[in-house]
Amino acid sequence: MKGFLLDTNVISEIVKPEPDPQVITFLGSQSELWLSTIVVHEIEFGLQLLPRGDRRTSLGIALAVLVDEYRDFVLPVDRPEAEHAATLRVVARRSGRVLRLADALIAGTAKAHDLCLATRNARDFDGLDIDVANPWDASDLFAPLQVAQQQV
Repeated sequence: MKGFLLDTNVISEIVKPEPDPQVITFLGSQSELWLSTIVVHEIEFGLQLLPRGDRRTSLGIALAVLVDEYRDFVLPVDRPEAEHAATLRVVARRSGRVLRLADALIAGTAKAHDLCLATRNARDFDGLDIDVANPWDASDLFAPLQVAQQQV
């Protein structure tokens, strides 16, 4: 593992007026942070759903600055990411769970690039062959949680 892929909920947290201090500590302690194009999509989708006004404008500016800062660290979804995502969805389905397409593509990107997924929703990825860390959980701050591995 060489870094962290940030889930949408991490990005949403850091643009809040008062983000969780543990999330800020977690991010500040990492040397390599990445975004997926799927996260960029989810951020933009959520932003466009907001009614026009000051809040949408200020969030739009903050998110634009953030995405611009990460422009060299945004990973596209290509064939390897898509193939890993499909495998992860199959594993989830065979265990009786549903892995949403966006989550599967984000997780597939983490898997394809040997990154740990930083997310508040660690349980969504239980039983999948990816590393997950919860920046809101102090016990996860510096060591990713190895999610139970399954043969695929």
